[in-house]
Amino acid sequence: MHPVTEDPSRPTAFVLAAGLGTRMRSRTCKVLHTAAGKPLLSLVLETVAAAGADPVVVLSRESEAARAVVPEGARVALQEPPLGTGDAVRVALDAAPHAAGRCYVVYGDTVLLRPETLRRLAALLDERRAVLAILTGIVGTDNAYGRIVRGPGGDVDRIVEVRLATAAEKAIPESNFGAYAAAVDWLRSAVPRLRANETGEVFLTDLVAVAKREGRTVAALCVEDPSEGLGINTRADLAVADGILRRRIRAGHMERGVTFVDPDSSLVDASVEIAPDVTVERGSVLEGRTRIGTGTRVGPYAIVRDTVVGERCRVEASVLEGATLEDDVRIGPYSHLRPGAYLERGVEMGNFGEVKASRLGPGTKMHHFSYVGDASVGRGVNIGAGTITLNYDGIRKNRTEIGDDAFIGSDTLLRAPVKVGRGATTGAGAVVTKDVPEDTVAVGMPARAIKKLVRPKKDGGQKPSA
Repeated sequence: MHPVTEDPSRPTAFVLAAGLGTRMRSRTCKVLHTAAGKPLLSLVLETVAAAGADPVVVLSRESEAARAVVPEGARVALQEPPLGTGDAVRVALDAAPHAAGRCYVVYGDTVLLRPETLRRLAALLDERRAVLAILTGIVGTDNAYGRIVRGPGGDVDRIVEVRLATAAEKAIPESNFGAYAAAVDWLRSAVPRLRANETGEVFLTDLVAVAKREGRTVAALCVEDPSEGLGINTRADLAVADGILRRRIRAGHMERGVTFVDPDSSLVDASVEIAPDVTVERGSVLEGRTRIGTGTRVGPYAIVRDTVVGERCRVEASVLEGATLEDDVRIGPYSHLRPGAYLERGVEMGNFGEVKASRLGPGTKMHHFSYVGDASVGRGVNIGAGTITLNYDGIRKNRTEIGDDAFIGSDTLLRAPVKVGRGATTGAGAVVTKDVPEDTVAVGMPARAIKKLVRPKKDGGQKPSA
C-alpha cells in the first residue's frame, strides 16, 4: 500500500473508522472484526489503495487499537470525542493540510465496496463538474438508509433521513450508501458550515444542502450491485458480508483456473494464493497466508492455515498449520502438521500422524499413528506405526536426529536427545535412550545394538560397514 504523499494528482481517501459499533456487543472495536480472514479496516484500506488513493484514517479513543492494522506511512487522525461523520471529515481534513484535487470519503466497515466503483465515482464527479458525488443503490424501501431525491436533471436534490421522510419519500427505492467523491477545496469550505443536530452530532449528508444553497451540482452513481453499500453494524451484517466476500474470492480463483468441487462448502480467506490447476474438494478451509502450488488437490475436509503447499501434492482430510510442503507430498487422511513442520519432496504421511517443528527428508514415509516432534529426519526413512519422539522432558524440548535410509520399527520410542545413524534399524517396540550408530540394529527396552548391517556397494557388490 502506498504511503500518503503530497502528489495532488493522487487522491486522498478519508476512511471513517471512529464508530463505536455498540450493536456488535463486543469488547473489540468494530473495524477489527474480521471478514474473509482480515480485519474490516484492512479490507477497506486495500480497496482505497487499489483505487489509487492514499488513506487518512479517522479513529476514536474506543477504536484506537485499529492503528495496528493501518499501514506504515498512512496518516491517522483522532476524533475525540466522536461527534458524527461530518465532524470526522473535519478531523481528517485537518490531518491532511496539503490534500488537493479529488478525495474519497468511505466508512471503515464498507468491505464490499469495489475499487472500480470508487474510480467510477470520481469520474462522475469530473463528468458532471460536481463538488460532490454520492454512491447510491436500489435496495427497496424496508431499510434505514437515507433516501435520494433527484432533481429534474437527474442530479441529487437532497438526502432525506428515514425518520424525517414523508410516506412518499420513504417509498423511494434509491438510497444513500455512504461513499463519496468530493472536490477537496470545496469540502474544506463546506464542512465548517455543517451544524450539529439535536443529538449534538454533525452529519456528512448535510453537505448536499450546503452545495444546493450554493447552486452547486451533486451527482449520484447508482451501482448495479447493492451489496457494495452494505455497512456492518451487527454480527448478522458481518456474517452476510463475510459470505459475499468469500463468494467473490472463490469466483476470482475459478476465473484464474482453480477448480472448486463444491464451492459453497469451501472457505477461502482473502490472503490465500492458489495457482491454476489446483482442485479444492468439498468442505475444505484455506486460511491466512496459505499458498497452494499447481496440480495440487486439497480435501475433502482439509484445513490448511498459514501453510505453503508445493506442486502436485495431495492433502486429504487433514489439518495443516504453519507448515511447508515441497512438491509431490501426500498427506492424510487424518494427519496433523503443526507449526514448523517441513516435508521435503515426495514425503508420504498417512492416517493419524502428527509432525511438529521437524523436517522430514525426501521420500520419507510415515504412514500411521506416529508423532515426530522437534526432529530432523533424513532421506528415505521408514517410520513405522506407533513411533513417537519423546521430545519433552518436563523442562525443555529436545531434538531427535534420524539419518538417511534408517528403518524405525513399529512402536519405537525415541527419548530425545538421541541420534539414529544412517541406515540404522530399530526393532518393534524398542525404547531408544542412547544413540544408535550407522548401519546398526538396536532392539529392546532400553534398546541395545545387536549387530551391524551390510550396506550394498554402488557397483552392486557388498561392503561391510565401518
